[in-house]
Amino acid sequence: MKALQIYNMSLTSCLLLCAGNPVWAAADNDQTDALVEIIVSAQKTEKRLQDTTNATTVLSSAQLEQAGIYGLNGLESGLVPSLRIQPYGSATTSLVMSIRGFGPTDPGQGTREPTVAVYKDGFYIGRIQGLGGEMAGFERIEVFRGPQGTMFGRNAAGGAVNLISKKPSGKWNFRQTLSYGNYDALRSITELDLPEFSGIRLSMDYIHSERDGWVKNLASDQADFNAYNKDSGGISLSADLSETVRLDYDFDLSHIESSMNYYQLAQDNFGFIGVEPPATTVTRFPIDPLQPTVAETQMHSLTLTWAVAENLTIKSLTSFRKLDEDTNVNLGGAAYFNGLTFLEKVDQEQFSQEIQILGTHNRIEWVAGAFYFEEDIFQSKDDFFSLSFNFLNGTVTPVSPPTKFDSLATFADVPLVSTTAKTKSKAVYGQATWTPPGLQDKLELTVGLRYTDDSRNGARTIFGATPFDLDADSFDPLFAVRYGWSEAVSTYAKYSTAFKAGSVSIRSLSFTPYGPEDVETFEVGLKSEFMDKRMRLNLAVFSTNIKNAQIDFLNPLNPTILETFNAENTVEIDGLEVEITMIPVPGLVIGVNYTYLDGTMPLQPNPLAGGATEQFNLAQTPEHAGSLTVDYSMPGLSFGTLIAHADLMVTDEYHYVGSGLQDLDSYALVNARLTLADLPFGGGGLQLSLWGKNLANNKYVVAGFRCRPLVPLWHMAHRVHTA
Repeated sequence: MKALQIYNMSLTSCLLLCAGNPVWAAADNDQTDALVEIIVSAQKTEKRLQDTTNATTVLSSAQLEQAGIYGLNGLESGLVPSLRIQPYGSATTSLVMSIRGFGPTDPGQGTREPTVAVYKDGFYIGRIQGLGGEMAGFERIEVFRGPQGTMFGRNAAGGAVNLISKKPSGKWNFRQTLSYGNYDALRSITELDLPEFSGIRLSMDYIHSERDGWVKNLASDQADFNAYNKDSGGISLSADLSETVRLDYDFDLSHIESSMNYYQLAQDNFGFIGVEPPATTVTRFPIDPLQPTVAETQMHSLTLTWAVAENLTIKSLTSFRKLDEDTNVNLGGAAYFNGLTFLEKVDQEQFSQEIQILGTHNRIEWVAGAFYFEEDIFQSKDDFFSLSFNFLNGTVTPVSPPTKFDSLATFADVPLVSTTAKTKSKAVYGQATWTPPGLQDKLELTVGLRYTDDSRNGARTIFGATPFDLDADSFDPLFAVRYGWSEAVSTYAKYSTAFKAGSVSIRSLSFTPYGPEDVETFEVGLKSEFMDKRMRLNLAVFSTNIKNAQIDFLNPLNPTILETFNAENTVEIDGLEVEITMIPVPGLVIGVNYTYLDGTMPLQPNPLAGGATEQFNLAQTPEHAGSLTVDYSMPGLSFGTLIAHADLMVTDEYHYVGSGLQDLDSYALVNARLTLADLPFGGGGLQLSLWGKNLANNKYVVAGFRCRPLVPLWHMAHRVHTA
């Protein structure tokens, strides 16, 4: 057995310069002695987090800045313990995501639904490709844990992440941020907010980020591993069309060039390459070809809000998104000893339309909506040999040009393998919260229901076309009860279900469809504030049952083959989530987050082994994970405001794939930042920051798989060389 693992090492230090006229604060508190209210959009209208029945984590713009987070990839280290994010093994422009455990091994397939729904300002993003980019102008990031079907437009079986951007203020504001760090890391952020003109408010932003690779490629004319170059920007426009109608339009685009992670050999039964030292900084030999993966996205979103009456609002949300990604992968001899390299292309277009009606009547607060989503996607893949190993004399010879093969056609020289898919999803949903008379209005009862109708059809082409045509629908209810014991303490209990559509694995030999996955969650929670609002304690205890769980099986004989099938036995994940924020003394803010996951995966019949029962793993489900943040603000100094930030993220070991022994290491990361703010500069303000990430220089595994080389494959590679 061969085990391939990626090691991630990053000791990063940086000097940051920011000029403009923002307001700086440590965790939004600015030397106050009380916690600020947290506002979320969980129920379509902005509401106090403490008044909801959602288990939600909110990261404000100040918290994101102190932690050095400029996109979803900044959450990889575990600042939100229930949310697992890691780079997709073959393309770091894409992100693998799960909430409360059990994430897919291969979410990069254009035919499958993600477990976690990602939204930008409430607009659904259907593909993980391109999520590794960065963006400026965050107002906050909301992480909703557990099923969200009755409140969000698309299916959200595991949870949802909503990226909220700042809206134009209509006031002049300019902000420029520059930072430089080791590995020649450079980041430039430009934000511009223009004065209101004729009722129109406009803002623009642009961010450029680049960094050299961590692993030097001995092939001088090829990319280094783990390097990136990212650009993104956006325009946001708001206008009051009348006293009751408002228009909000956003356009954003991104261009990402990012070379893959370096796969190292962690076990070598043949002793040909040998086990490599953890977090090596130089490739085992010149790896050619290797070019960056390139992902380009653009998105248009339009919201029309009509205040029909004081207690009735109608919203129309329309979006279009286009994605183009060219993935370039070279495993450099770590799989099959043949320099396996492949090129994968993804072209996707999506359109969504959602209508929301929000209202209140007497003691009822309600929302109803209809959602339509359409997606067209083309995905193709070419596999090549780039090396030939001679086991008799121990030499490695490049194969130039690389010779084409494909595992799905028994290693023959075959045409391009491509898949086309068209998805249509229609849904109607509604939710109502009733506050019955009596009990001093402390009791709230919530009922929600969602109906989803999904269809997906397309074909995979090798020598001929193999079509597929799948339809599924689902009713998903929600029941919740909340009781406010006082203004500061409330408890809730909730039952909800969610639906994840079935599909077909484009990397499967048999191309056999798999069915939908059904999720039900029981949850009880506490939301409380103490010590004159200087301490906030929120916790949730939940039990999730996953019926017909979609299990990925990575074939150890060939890691380019991945089968997906439905589990016959129910998968169960129980857990506890604790969030504590406190201000023990003015200016000092301490945050503690902890998640415990107890996952049970019963023995499952493996259709690839004649139905024999096997033990599969719950991927991305660490038993323990937590984070600690400390922020201290010292204003009133003669030269400005001193702000100190430190955080610690700890994650227990967990599985990366659903089969095999690829446990990922437990790890602890320490980050810190020291900021001098409020320095007078050109009529605005200047901020200087010195920060470091992974100060302990810890090395840990972020992905891995096993591979059993086939003797016929070696012979084929050798014949290619001798021919």
